[in-house]
Amino acid sequence: MRQNLLSVHGAALPVAPEPNHLVLVTPPSLEELTSEQAFVEAREWLDALHARMMQGPDETLHHGMASLHWGLIERRRQWSPEVWKRFCQELARKHPMRPFLHQCPFTRHAFERPRGYAGDAALIDYLYMDHAADELHAGREIYRYMHGQPSAVSVRERRELLARMMDETAERRPDGRILSVACGHLREAEQSRAVAERRLQELIAFDQDPVSLAEISRLHPDGIVRPVCGSVRALLGGKVTFSELDFVYSAGLYDYLSDSVASRLTSVFFHMLRPGGRLLVANFAVHPPETGYMEAFMDWWLTYRDEDGMRGLLAETPLEQVANVRLFRDSQDNVIYLEVTRR
Repeated sequence: MRQNLLSVHGAALPVAPEPNHLVLVTPPSLEELTSEQAFVEAREWLDALHARMMQGPDETLHHGMASLHWGLIERRRQWSPEVWKRFCQELARKHPMRPFLHQCPFTRHAFERPRGYAGDAALIDYLYMDHAADELHAGREIYRYMHGQPSAVSVRERRELLARMMDETAERRPDGRILSVACGHLREAEQSRAVAERRLQELIAFDQDPVSLAEISRLHPDGIVRPVCGSVRALLGGKVTFSELDFVYSAGLYDYLSDSVASRLTSVFFHMLRPGGRLLVANFAVHPPETGYMEAFMDWWLTYRDEDGMRGLLAETPLEQVANVRLFRDSQDNVIYLEVTRR
């Protein structure tokens, strides 16, 4: 017997090529609809998708998550920032889809902000580690889907890159000193051979969250890692300073900074380097595919930059003291890295 399927608008489609497959249909643009009509269309789409995902087996949940991600990012791209923000706050946040999706511990943690801010170290740990076996059906499958998304892969690649650069620093300088800013749980240090073999003089773990620093102290009790509690404001104001460093990096901080603050901070970091030292900052590129889901159902908003935006971070850095600048993206095309070497 042939089975009718739901498009992303909630309309019935006559025939499906295989059972439990959700067909993607481009949503109407805001030019074609008024904002109120767009909201009615979006609500009907969410209603239909939620009803199907509520009843579905694992495969249906997976297809539902794909349809949800695609539909959200398309609406985000087509609508004005004001209309999109209103959709997130007034429709998505109050829709039954939200508590359904919040069975996923990763999605729920971001929304609830147990440490008081978005993107905390415990949240990132959900991407580093796989806790799917601890969850029930819907929460398990939603989490598995999120864990396999390109942005999650990018986060894990970022950790591997940082561990390699720690090891490279130790190869260049046996007395190498490294600073990690907004370090979280410093998981990259757990993958670094140089840290394990104590082939660095010092790895300074700088973060505003004492809970994160307590976890670092537990994992690295008598080693080369030195936790330091402090804020970006303290760095910018010169209340906390570091010098003669060989590698300074910040993996996730710039995703939350304005251009002006990011440029000033880049200059501060650069001046902490000794000759030959390297600075590396990472930033998510404009509109990764998970952006709509993150904003609508996780209340997780980042500052996205392209290559020109990353070059602009050097606005307050003395270029005559720069030996080399390199911009590159990860394998997922999601994260842009700015690497600067001091003369």
